[in-house]
Amino acid sequence: MTRRGRLASILFALCATALAQTQGEARSRDYPFPEAPVKAALQNLGAYTGNRLPSLDGFINMDGVQAEQYQRPYYEYKIEVASTASGKTQVRVQAKVSAWFEPSGSTGKYQSLESNGRLESDLLDRLSEYLENKSSDPSVLQVKIQQALSQKEDAKNRVAQLQIELENLKNAAGSRPEKEYASITRSQTAVLTAPVPSSKVLLRAQSKDEFEVLEQQNAWLHVALDDSQTGWIKRSQVKLGTISASSANASAPEKTEFTVIREASSDFSGDWTPLKGKNVLYIWARPEGSGLNLSGNKLQFVRSVFVQRYEEISHASQNSVAGVVVIFLDNRGGVAAASLDNIRLLADGSLSPEAFFKTCSLDPPSAFKAPSNSN
Repeated sequence: MTRRGRLASILFALCATALAQTQGEARSRDYPFPEAPVKAALQNLGAYTGNRLPSLDGFINMDGVQAEQYQRPYYEYKIEVASTASGKTQVRVQAKVSAWFEPSGSTGKYQSLESNGRLESDLLDRLSEYLENKSSDPSVLQVKIQQALSQKEDAKNRVAQLQIELENLKNAAGSRPEKEYASITRSQTAVLTAPVPSSKVLLRAQSKDEFEVLEQQNAWLHVALDDSQTGWIKRSQVKLGTISASSANASAPEKTEFTVIREASSDFSGDWTPLKGKNVLYIWARPEGSGLNLSGNKLQFVRSVFVQRYEEISHASQNSVAGVVVIFLDNRGGVAAASLDNIRLLADGSLSPEAFFKTCSLDPPSAFKAPSNSN
């Protein structure tokens, strides 16, 4: 290759890289189905055909973009489909957005714009729904049959295990002495291998975690952990009781008036600085019952859901979630977002509910005002 040819190749590669960066990064998702029916589903969804956008707002990164200077917005997908080593099919999607750019006094031209990820997520969601509910491909149906059979067998085994546990509890009732429980009062409390401050840390317990007390040695408590393990906690770091607090609270559940209908983790698509560009847990909720006009106390529901999901996330072996977002599907709408760090402070009691909600994003604020009492 001549020197001029090498130079042209380098310039072409740099231009291609710049265009890829302008269009944003691709998103991917794995599907438990063969490659052929996944490609067929994408074809049926019209994923390989471009289309017009109603506007640029909501579909691109608007930083530095003057929407009035753009006309005829258009998008198309770059799609890659490949089988994985685990037998699944991975779909990678990148939305390419362009519009006619004609600033005042200049010649117009088509210009590429950066997708904000909404188009990619929408296609992957529609593909999931199609494969689960609409595909009639025999190989897809076979996978779903195997999944149903596996779930049925798991449920059967679980019922048998629960029946055995129930019988064991009935046989032991009345003959077992009352147990003492240690309830953690502050998150990140160290559970050690021995009653010595310098001993190895087995785990960091979270606020409201409970452990059965096996024995007490001076200022230390010997407690039972999962998997037949034991550890030691300082007596000053817990609250003791003969009844599990979680069991006591179970008899009087908090009324929330909303029901969670879906959960999914994804990159935060809003502009709120604490979560912008980070992976969050999305939760969709609607009022209990059939009417969308029955609005309950949203702040009470949000507080309960934030704390519950924080306790679940903090105990998971892998945690890449930076925050939690609750989306309400009633007539008043509303989106509540909070970082995981601030939710931890709420769960610990370091932040009062009033102070905590000042750290949240409540959009719009009017949707979270307590409904008026007509009585």
